[in-house]
Amino acid sequence: MALFGKKKKIDETAAQAAENKQSNSVTDEMKVILEAREEAQQEREARALERQQEQEQAGKAMQEMADQAKQAAEKILSEEVFVPEGMTFFMLCDEIPVSAVPEKEGNIIIRGDLRGTAKVGSEVFLYQGYGEKYAVTIEKIRNDNREFVDEVTYERVEIEITRGNLPEPANPDEDASRPVNRFAVLTDAKGIEDTKDPACRGMAAAGNPRTLAMLCEYGRFGKDPEYFTLTMDAIMTSEFVTPVKIVAAKNGKSSISFTGVRTKKEPDASYLPVFTDNRLVKRAQDSGFGGPGLNQRFVLNFAQTAAIARDDHHQGFLINPGGPVTITIPTKLINDMVKQKIFKERFGEGAADNASLALGGTGNTKLDEFIGKGGPDLAGLQKVVITNPTNTPEFLAIEKAVKSYCGSHASVAKLMILISALESDPDNKTYFVILDCPEDKFEAECKGLAAVMKPFMKSVKTIRFQLFAKLPDKEIFAKRSKWLYSKLPI
Repeated sequence: MALFGKKKKIDETAAQAAENKQSNSVTDEMKVILEAREEAQQEREARALERQQEQEQAGKAMQEMADQAKQAAEKILSEEVFVPEGMTFFMLCDEIPVSAVPEKEGNIIIRGDLRGTAKVGSEVFLYQGYGEKYAVTIEKIRNDNREFVDEVTYERVEIEITRGNLPEPANPDEDASRPVNRFAVLTDAKGIEDTKDPACRGMAAAGNPRTLAMLCEYGRFGKDPEYFTLTMDAIMTSEFVTPVKIVAAKNGKSSISFTGVRTKKEPDASYLPVFTDNRLVKRAQDSGFGGPGLNQRFVLNFAQTAAIARDDHHQGFLINPGGPVTITIPTKLINDMVKQKIFKERFGEGAADNASLALGGTGNTKLDEFIGKGGPDLAGLQKVVITNPTNTPEFLAIEKAVKSYCGSHASVAKLMILISALESDPDNKTYFVILDCPEDKFEAECKGLAAVMKPFMKSVKTIRFQLFAKLPDKEIFAKRSKWLYSKLPI
């Protein structure tokens, strides 16, 4: 009996141990599950905090850009040198509310941040589309508190305007209630009478009201594709002024010297400085902008601006380098702009491809004259002297580096390096590199070549690149000039 009782006790102890082991196992599993849940919760809370911080930073950035736009607008409207003719306010129509019902049938409601002071009853202008301008009247104004007011200054507003001379729909199916486009500009600045004039003559004197208003809000809406497209259109329908030096040329016309400016972001690039108003460029010149001799002003339409900004001396143009709002238009963006249908309709195919023709010159750039006579006498351009480089230690080092680069890059077929300098400034030399490669590889190859050349450049400080395929009379040029590198026998 003693043995039987002992066995029963042992069995009960073993069963209890197994039960305890199972209980401990369940407890450990629950602990792992709870820890995993806690970690997941902590991760969710961390992500939520990150999103909140990102939203706060984005909101802060948007507020900063809105404040900057307001400050720029205040500067434009408060200083006579900045403000376009007749402008006391402007508003970018960033919202065209579909559900809003005007007080008077046929009127149109628009919303935006008002810059300056607007008054009920004012006869104003609406700029939109491809340079169109319409005359309308302000009939109602609601301020940011949704109160009707007769006058408002620097506030988010809802404005009811008359239809004015905005076109009626071509057919009944069109939406007659929405003739105003998003990002249209409402202002009392008159601009010029004929906004369809391809040259936009007089716009620089009038201050380019639409362009200045669009640029003022660029920080807020620049990433919006629709806004960006319309801003580029505003630039294409603008007129600019740039400081120049004009001297009588031998051919009885005039020789015009343009300047270039560099930015902190791109110290190696030179941009053509242009201004939206005669007064802005005059103020810059009075402050010594451009250096001695550049004391005259030259008015350019967009095609002329694009042609000069893409020559051998510039990598684009810079609008209003002295403020109040500055924007850089690089060569790549200009190339895209001149391909647009609106550009071709306004100025003609290839209107920005030749600086001489764009400035009213002969456009005679035949390379037999270019090489044989040391550069053509082109109206609007200074004479350029082209020479072959000499075998200096500097050039021999460059030659070796360039040949090595070309040999390792399949897209480079041929390459030539010449020396160019203005006849009036022969000591200021430039390496003129002519590159034969596919057009879509040209920009990348230029950057690569510049990187291998610059470490050896001592006496010559700058490089200009030219795509061989875009040279006029390239067949004649190839016969008269020596290629430094070629993958094929010459």
